[in-house]
Amino acid sequence: MGDRIRARRELRGWSIRHAASRAGISHTSWSRIERGQQRTDRYMVVDLAAALECSVFDLTGQAYTPADRQLDAARIDAERVWRIMMDTPMTTPPGAGVTVEQIRRETTLVRDLYGRCDYAGVLRRLVDLVPALHGLTDRRTALVEMVPVYGVAMGSLLNVGYPAHAWLAAERCAEAAWLLDDPVAAGVAAANRARVSAYSGAYGPARALCDAAGADLQGSGADSTLEVLGFLHLARAHHLAGLRDHARAEDHLAEAARIAAHTGETTGWDLAWGPRNVALWRMAYQLDTGRPEAAMGTAAGVDVTGLPAVRQVYFWLDMSRAAEGTGRDRDAVRMLLAAERVGPQHTRSSTSARETVRSLLRRGATSSELRGLCERMSITSG
Repeated sequence: MGDRIRARRELRGWSIRHAASRAGISHTSWSRIERGQQRTDRYMVVDLAAALECSVFDLTGQAYTPADRQLDAARIDAERVWRIMMDTPMTTPPGAGVTVEQIRRETTLVRDLYGRCDYAGVLRRLVDLVPALHGLTDRRTALVEMVPVYGVAMGSLLNVGYPAHAWLAAERCAEAAWLLDDPVAAGVAAANRARVSAYSGAYGPARALCDAAGADLQGSGADSTLEVLGFLHLARAHHLAGLRDHARAEDHLAEAARIAAHTGETTGWDLAWGPRNVALWRMAYQLDTGRPEAAMGTAAGVDVTGLPAVRQVYFWLDMSRAAEGTGRDRDAVRMLLAAERVGPQHTRSSTSARETVRSLLRRGATSSELRGLCERMSITSG
């Protein structure tokens, strides 16, 4: 990433001091970032992109192609899913050929594959499932199934490095929820759209989406209202952290914790909602605000047994960040390998994992386990 930052700065003919002043950081920090000697967090990358007048993705780069056939297949199918979504708008007239039972079975399967971090499996099946969904003659059932299906499409595309494709999936999810006139489904869709926005550094618009959805949910007695409302509080805490409004971020985390204490652990809308998930988000928040020791303390009280793999892999990746941030390099490698065992496609695509690995390499970590991980992620370890 440092090379991309330098190239963007030099393209504009700016000095390091000028570029750093635009980003609100010191010129020495900017120089160290360009040389790969200082790690950046997700919020600093947003500031760097804004200073250089480019997108976050221009700096983080298209996902690398590691030595992983499943990821190669996922990226091929990501393009196929994009074309299918473009060719199948919400106005597509229904046709014949599939039954409600077939659609529900396939929807259940892709949701399960996503929970297991098998993004290649999800995207491969979406190529046929998306047009089949739009062809279902029972329009309401089709819309009900579209919300989670486009949700897992969004997550899979984002997690293998296709944010623009993921945005279209999130938009389709929102369209289906709007046609259903269901505030709970709309809340889920808003969280999906906000996730893609925040991924690209647009924290203000992301927060606005969640604010509006949360207001619509207030007072609703529908099933899963509290779970979705609580999840929107977690999302807003993340967005506010990106906007450097830590006081209000803490307020949303606290409200999410109160809701989770009331609901307990639930599985609706694939949110894996409950006290454990709130703790995982708090851990990520502590890491993003420069408190790795606090994050380690939060993690000590969390048992991830039984959580979907997609939640467990985030936990282990955050644990690796916390361990690296506190100088526990061997533990950081061990946590990265745990994440890879749980979700190899996710870990090998993760920008966060790649930054942790590079930080470990800069500090001189050279274990055979780390070298093997570098090979699988196509990172030069020498």
